Amino acid sequence: METVHPDLKRIELGYANAFLWTGAGGPTLIDTGSPWTFSKLLDELNAVGVQPADLQRIIITHADLDHIGGLKGLTELSDAPIACHTVEADYVTGRRSKALPGVRGKAMHAAIRVAEKVYKPHVDAVQELLLEKETTPEGFTVWHTPGHAPGHISLHHKEASLFIAGDAIINTDNKLSLPPSAFTPNEQQVIESLAKLKKLKFDTACFGHGPCIAGGADEKIRAFIDTLL
Repeated sequence: METVHPDLKRIELGYANAFLWTGAGGPTLIDTGSPWTFSKLLDELNAVGVQPADLQRIIITHADLDHIGGLKGLTELSDAPIACHTVEADYVTGRRSKALPGVRGKAMHAAIRVAEKVYKPHVDAVQELLLEKETTPEGFTVWHTPGHAPGHISLHHKEASLFIAGDAIINTDNKLSLPPSAFTPNEQQVIESLAKLKKLKFDTACFGHGPCIAGGADEKIRAFIDTLL
């Protein structure tokens, strides 16, 4: 577990990240990793003295398996409300399934559906439906950033100078990029979503995949977005 801010820790769960907010309104977990990393998630929380029952909220950036994989297990150990964008709620509960583009996307979709039948990651209900520019009790402003998922959200904490991108941007080998096209229904919409984030200011940026950027992160992300527009 990496401390990226006094109130935010990055939990590496294989290829994906989850984040633990311990400031005002917390402890709050942002995303939950894959089903097969659930035991590691519990171990990492325990290592910093947080039990599932201590969680005040679980925020989901989007309903891909590597972000909601630990969600069902957490609901069996915690009464924390689940929050996501109102559009994404049907995907978190499994009532809808994200369509993927192209031949490769269709193959991946079939594989994902098999994994979902095996691991059963979906929950019965989402308790808190979030909207654009809503502020959570933790102080995060919600930004609806669709494209990779219909109800994908990114989170900006002005006071803490933090930005959590989810999968709107990924950081692989310290190189910013768009999410993989095979898992992204509408890449142009991702770019349009990012364009509206250019005015945000933050020192630290975190991603669903890859390491965080500490110091001048907003300038680096703005420069990346400019290459897309």
